[in-house]
Amino acid sequence: MLRRFVFAIAIFSSVSGSFPAADWTRYVNPRFGAAVDIPADFAAEGPAQVAGEGKRFRASNGRAVITAWGGPVLEADFLAEMRGRIGAEEAEGWTITYRSETPDWAAWGGTRGGHVFYAKTILVCNGQQTANVRLDYPAMDVPAFDAVVNRLGQSLAQDGACF
Repeated sequence: MLRRFVFAIAIFSSVSGSFPAADWTRYVNPRFGAAVDIPADFAAEGPAQVAGEGKRFRASNGRAVITAWGGPVLEADFLAEMRGRIGAEEAEGWTITYRSETPDWAAWGGTRGGHVFYAKTILVCNGQQTANVRLDYPAMDVPAFDAVVNRLGQSLAQDGACF
């Protein structure tokens, strides 16, 4: 029992200890007016694999990925666009476990095969563009990522010019 407890503390400390609040940086996509805070333990990996412009950031342990991007609003109705995105997640096999949608922002998350994701999109630039963030990580790391999810969601904002 003690051995399991020590092992759990070691795992939690190695994961959660790598995201100190003061060490975050700000990613800004000036073309699409999108910005979000990124933990210092995440390094830019290259362009985001999504429509629009952005960056992908990988945790130093390789287990988690943050994708941040901006882009134009593609549908006339923002909520319809968000329902389409959430539907696409379900079509890819994700079980949506959380969703909240408003006329100017949407957040959702889900699970699949031992992994968890959290995504948020907000309208920026007078409703013409979106700022987006998505975090993918192992389900076993959920407790360590609660604060990261909160900071990502709260920090997502318009920052920069609009095209």
